[in-house]
Amino acid sequence: MEIDRRAFLAAAGGVAAQMALPAWASTGQAASLCYLGGRRLADGRFAVAIADGQGRTIKTIPLPGRCHGFARRPGTTEAVAPARRPGSFCAVFDVADDVAEADYFQSARGRHFQGHGVFDPSGCTLFTTANDYVRGRGVIGIYDATDGYRRIGEYASRGIGCHELVLLGDGKTVAVANGGILTHPDSGRAKLNLPTMAPNLAYIDLADGHLLDRFQAADDRRRKLSIRHLAELADGRIAVACQDEGAVGEGLPLVGLHRPGSGDGAFAVLQAPAAAWQAMAGYCGAVAVDPAGRLIAASAPRGDRILFWDGATGTPVGELDLADGCGVAPGPAAGTFAASSGTGAFVIGRPGAGSDGRPDRAGLPWDNHLLAVRA
Repeated sequence: MEIDRRAFLAAAGGVAAQMALPAWASTGQAASLCYLGGRRLADGRFAVAIADGQGRTIKTIPLPGRCHGFARRPGTTEAVAPARRPGSFCAVFDVADDVAEADYFQSARGRHFQGHGVFDPSGCTLFTTANDYVRGRGVIGIYDATDGYRRIGEYASRGIGCHELVLLGDGKTVAVANGGILTHPDSGRAKLNLPTMAPNLAYIDLADGHLLDRFQAADDRRRKLSIRHLAELADGRIAVACQDEGAVGEGLPLVGLHRPGSGDGAFAVLQAPAAAWQAMAGYCGAVAVDPAGRLIAASAPRGDRILFWDGATGTPVGELDLADGCGVAPGPAAGTFAASSGTGAFVIGRPGAGSDGRPDRAGLPWDNHLLAVRA
């Protein structure tokens, strides 16, 4: 269903609902900024791509399979890329050097990676989401980054189908999106428990793995909203993006906010016209906040668009039409974002400033996620 653009613009207060390449993009202010993303190469292989602050590819690192998200190791130029479910490898590579190769470590026996990870503030320890497919539960694998990423343990994720996890501003807590979907590698990516799925958002203490707080939707239609992606705002609230495993045509709201410590029932849905939710086609591919931690971007690749909100008010402030647009990340300055698509397009700009989506010189498809890092 096509979005009712007039209704969306009216809800956005008349802001022009597009993005443009802003004036600062050619001033050199983003010279040290780069982006990490997955790509499919011309020969069909998958790779990590490192792009400059304007989305132009600097180098690609071929991988044995498809990766998903990325994590930068603090205090270093090293980054990791866990495999997309149900993959078992995690690539380790240097963002800054000229070497187009990665090292690898494998998931533990009876586990596979779920595509996301975070480092602790010291950069000594990596935490990755994984599926314990033998017991049918989510776990967070713990790896010693100072010792070749030796696995040193795991925590229960407190749910099934854990996906993205983010380190909160206190440096001690991770928020974990437990999507509620049971899978097993023998069944590929088939979803095995949709009638009984129960997603939740869990807050876990990194020191010992104990549960600090958990949000779970009421036992109604909203239980079909699989919590998938997360981003923290400057005020400590968490932007939550979902995918709908129910009747997509119902157009349930897919993006909301949760404040850690508020307990169950405090999930605030962001505002948007019903036509906007329907146009997202039941699927959010990623969520990000701008460098100031105030604006929210959520991608809807099946709906060929990215939507933007003011986190303080929960009101929409723009929309970007981007075919198969999925990757979103903070841009170079407050109020800006980067976005990428499966068509090879890469856009940097701010909501409400025109439009300028351009493929890079290689024109290779971008995959699900982008990570902004300073080289």
